[in-house]
Amino acid sequence: MKNFIRGLPFLLLLSLALFLPFSSASGKTYQGRVVKVFDGDTLLVRIKGHEEFVRLREIDAPEIASRKQKGQEPWGRKAREFALSRLKDRKVRLETENRDERDVYGRLLAYVFVGESLVNREMVESGNAFFYRAPVRGRYAARLEEAENSAREKGWGVWDRTQGLKERPRDFRARHRGDESLFSSLKRFPGRDRNSRSFQENPVPGDKIVGNKRTRVYHLPGSSSAARVSLKNRVFFDSAEEAEKAGFRKANQMRNAEFGMRNYKKQNESGILKIEASPPSAYANLPPHLSPC
Repeated sequence: MKNFIRGLPFLLLLSLALFLPFSSASGKTYQGRVVKVFDGDTLLVRIKGHEEFVRLREIDAPEIASRKQKGQEPWGRKAREFALSRLKDRKVRLETENRDERDVYGRLLAYVFVGESLVNREMVESGNAFFYRAPVRGRYAARLEEAENSAREKGWGVWDRTQGLKERPRDFRARHRGDESLFSSLKRFPGRDRNSRSFQENPVPGDKIVGNKRTRVYHLPGSSSAARVSLKNRVFFDSAEEAEKAGFRKANQMRNAEFGMRNYKKQNESGILKIEASPPSAYANLPPHLSPC
C-alpha cells in the first residue's frame, strides 16, 4: 500500500501527459489532420474537434493570383500544388515556439511534420518557398536556411536561373501594399504588430467555449482570444447554442475568420484558385523524396 501511495504522483503526471498537448521549454506539439491547403504556406487543420488556421513557420511561398490580387505566377500555383501533394487530408504534427506562437492574423505559426518529414523544409528545399527570417528565430531555422542555400545552388523552383522569381513574396506584398493575400481582409488582433510577443494567457480546456462576462461574447475552442479572457470574467460553455441561450454572441474575430473561409470558397468555386497540374517533367530534376509525382 505504501508503494502504491508513493507511486501516485507519477501516475498523475502520466495521466496529464496523455491528455494534454506536449509542451516543452521551447513550445508545444499538437496532432491534427489537414482540412484545407490555401497556398504554399497556409493551411486549415482540425485539432481535437476544432479547426485552426496554420501558417508554416519561417517560410514564405509565392503569392497566388486572384481576381483582385496580382500574384507571382506560375510559382504561386506550383507552391500550392506541391503543398497539396504533401499535405492534403494528411495527419500532421505541429510544433510551435512559446515566444512567437501566433502571427498578427491569429494563425498558429508551426513547423509541420508528416511522419518525420519537416514539410517546411521540403517546401524550401524543392524551390517552392523561401526561408523567412522571423523576429524570433525558431529551433529549425538553421535547417531551413541550409535548405534555401541548397535550392539556390541547384537552381530549383523559384531559384531557376532563367525563369525564377526575382522578388521575394514579402517584397512583392510590400510593393503592392498588401499583406497575406488571403488574410489581408481580416482584422489584425488588437494590441499586436509584427514585432509583438504573445499576450498573457490563461490555460483553457481544449473542448470548451469561453465566454467573457464583461463583453458578453464567446470564443470557440482553439481561438487565440479564448486564453486571453481574464479569469474573473470568463465562463465555460459546452456548445455555441448554450452560450447564445445565455445571452452571449460570437466574437468578431471568429466571424472575420469565417469571412476568410467564405472568401476562399468563393474564389475556389469561381475557379480563381483552380490548379493546373504541372507535367511530371516539371519535377524531373528533383530528388525522389521531394517529387510529388
